[in-house]
Amino acid sequence: MKTVLTLDVLKTMSSDELEDYRAAGEDFRRELSHAVMRDLTSPSGWSVNAEYRCEFGGFFPVQIRFTPLMVTLMWRYAVRGS
Repeated sequence: MKTVLTLDVLKTMSSDELEDYRAAGEDFRRELSHAVMRDLTSPSGWSVNAEYRCEFGGFFPVQIRFTPLMVTLMWRYAVRGS
């Protein structure tokens, strides 16, 4: 049975568990990223993209990029493991 990644589950995850998700591969990393994105509120008019491979560097289990439409500014949100 697969763990459902709710906000409560995310809050209790250790850095080792986050790193395990990253090490488990693209599907697990996508699931973790989507779980984090579900509970974030993005500003109106902003684009939100998650990293699944190494598009933004690949350093963190979850890395989400917020970019306002029609502007060159970018803000990143990363969830660190160990």
